[in-house]
Amino acid sequence: MPHALKVEMRLHMADPFPASVEKGLEYGQVDAVMIDADIYGWATRAGSLSTADLSRLGQAADELQRSLSAFPPAAQPYYERLLRIARLTLAAG
Repeated sequence: MPHALKVEMRLHMADPFPASVEKGLEYGQVDAVMIDADIYGWATRAGSLSTADLSRLGQAADELQRSLSAFPPAAQPYYERLLRIARLTLAAG
């Protein structure tokens, strides 16, 4: 796992889930909780994801990118980091 990805994942886990985000709601094209769990789960397997997983991760990252502005402003940095985690995972393969 690349060092930059490890750092982003540690920072992400240290941050509490944004209080301004209502769990169970969709923001833009993504469920606020599921996108977090899915991307983090894929990231834990960076470098060993199947082609299908990489495709799903890429789609999830694209949906999150399109949805960032739908999140409350206070929550956007949390999801921007999650997007960085997704992109770093995709780069690791």
